[in-house]
Amino acid sequence: MFADLEVFQQVFDVCVTGAGPVGISAALELSRRGLRTLLIEAGPKRSKRPHQNETGFDVGDDIYHAADRLTSATGLGGTSERWGGQCVELDDIDFEARDYVTHSGWPIAHEKISPFYQRARSLLSSNIGDQRSDPDPDPEPESDFPASRESWTRIRNTARANRAEIASSQNLVVALDARVKALVFDPVEERVHSMSIACRGSSYKVRADHYVLACGGRGNTRLLLNLQVAFPQLFGGSDGPLGRFYMGHLAGQIAQIEFATKEHAERYLFKRTSTGTFVCNRFQPAPQLQRALELPNIAFWPTNRRAAVDEVDPALSLLYLWNSRKTVVHRARWGEADRSRYYNVLHNVLRNPLGTTSAALALFNQKYRVAEPYVLLRRPDLRYGLRYHGEQIPSSSNRAFLKPVQDADGQFKLEVSFQYLPQDFRGTLQAHLALDRWLKERKIGKLIFDTAPENLEEHIAAQAKDGYHQIGLTKMGVGRNHAVVDHNCRVIDIANLYIAGSSVFATSGQANPTLPAVALAVRLAEHLATLARRQSTAAGLSTSSRLEPQRGTPLSVPRSIC
Repeated sequence: MFADLEVFQQVFDVCVTGAGPVGISAALELSRRGLRTLLIEAGPKRSKRPHQNETGFDVGDDIYHAADRLTSATGLGGTSERWGGQCVELDDIDFEARDYVTHSGWPIAHEKISPFYQRARSLLSSNIGDQRSDPDPDPEPESDFPASRESWTRIRNTARANRAEIASSQNLVVALDARVKALVFDPVEERVHSMSIACRGSSYKVRADHYVLACGGRGNTRLLLNLQVAFPQLFGGSDGPLGRFYMGHLAGQIAQIEFATKEHAERYLFKRTSTGTFVCNRFQPAPQLQRALELPNIAFWPTNRRAAVDEVDPALSLLYLWNSRKTVVHRARWGEADRSRYYNVLHNVLRNPLGTTSAALALFNQKYRVAEPYVLLRRPDLRYGLRYHGEQIPSSSNRAFLKPVQDADGQFKLEVSFQYLPQDFRGTLQAHLALDRWLKERKIGKLIFDTAPENLEEHIAAQAKDGYHQIGLTKMGVGRNHAVVDHNCRVIDIANLYIAGSSVFATSGQANPTLPAVALAVRLAEHLATLARRQSTAAGLSTSSRLEPQRGTPLSVPRSIC
């Protein structure tokens, strides 16, 4: 039952659907700018994984795509309850049209997003203070592998990081357990007239001047594809860009890095800034090197190396056993090599109780007192695992489409076809080889690969899996036959509908998409606020008079509606 049904009799300035990091950020920024905003979330106050088949999405037999329950979440905060917390900016080269990256190029330059990163970091609790007090500046910014910077959130769940403002904002109303059923479209005015929602067994219509979809890449796409069933001419028709160019990243570990000196190693390990935010330098090929070698954009950083089958280091062994705990529960996933490694490492741990106890205490101290984003063991041998996170090449054959199965609301469910190209694996390997050459030339260190050279591409392919980042499905561009949204994230065929999130990215780049997606949401909020001011001026109304509550509706409307 609704706490106050009168709320849904109002017309809001903006309705935002989806209360993940992007939706929360968009709603807060809109409310700060004086726009009365409704934030709708399908889940409860506490974020949770959806039950099986609850997401309206089927991964099919794609071995490269993670399952639906692992890649989505409902509730305040969305997937930020479980994400790693890495905040990384996109790069200028990501926005360029590169002849060796098909379908590349954005309709805007990076400079159109860059001014909003600082605000985005604050919303995500990863702000790093004064850049002049950088704890470890790059000594070689003009080299082939300049250090790029990542920061980590201090509070992973975006709702928790902003809970005081969410609860107290006079311009923000939050509706929980309110599931969007469909968009009600007026084809004459080419506008969304209202949004049909379901909440605790009843149906309601939500009305706003503008609507922002922030339901995750697949969620946004599913709503638009179902709308296209009723209006086939929308979004370039059945052969248009909607649901195509589905991308994520390639991530994994195929090598170790051995540093030449402790000083070189320390440059790429965690540092804490004056704000309490942890930052870390990473290796990244410079734009000129990417163009010369036709490399994808990619980043590398040290991590814990994998425990060997005959591992004698108790700390590494304990980390391996801890990280394998979920696999132990689902042993059917194991191959013979995994099983052998696990029991050998376990045997070595049990055989050395004193060393194991000492290592456990040290790990506990690093985890809960040092409180780094994850436990990264400082190695006396200066040898670390080397993690990579790289760009996936856009492909129109990677897509999300409707399947002839309907949910309880009568909406068709979603299915995906998601693959990687040989170019993805080849480019990732070539970037590793280029880094190895550079490390040796500069006497910084070297790479030690996990397997023979002829098997490395296969090793990369075996680790390639995504579905978390959901990039490109409603890509930004020019013209309805080539893009779903324009440079302001407005759906090209619909005057008052916008999309927020990484699904508007034209390329994936090397960055985890959350920070740039939130930066785009802040930019969108500024655009909508500017638009509202212009419309108010044109109508002869002040913004303040537009935002007064309707007669009989007090300002103390409960912030949580369902």
